[in-house]
Amino acid sequence: MKIKNYCRLFFVIGPIMLFIGCSIECEYKVTGSANTVDVTYSNESEGTSQESNVSIPWTYSFEGEEGQFVYISAQNQGETGSVTVTIYRNGKKIETSTSNGAYVIATASGSL
Repeated sequence: MKIKNYCRLFFVIGPIMLFIGCSIECEYKVTGSANTVDVTYSNESEGTSQESNVSIPWTYSFEGEEGQFVYISAQNQGETGSVTVTIYRNGKKIETSTSNGAYVIATASGSL
């Protein structure tokens, strides 16, 4: 009788534990017609990283955890052009933003 109860518990809790332990693929993309941008984003350790004067398109990806805060902003470094930032969770778009003009900033945030 006790073995049956343990088996039931395993089949209920086992899948939940597998779901909790799974990492989530996060990808940031910066696109647009701007020549170069400055990028600020939350990284895999939930800290903030910055990169200056990067050419676009630009991409960064990492493995995150369920509920982890994600953020990206990109500032156009030129007199003209557009900049678009997009966040993907396991390949599906969760947030995007576009700005047009000189030195504009596009920002997107969410959680995995």
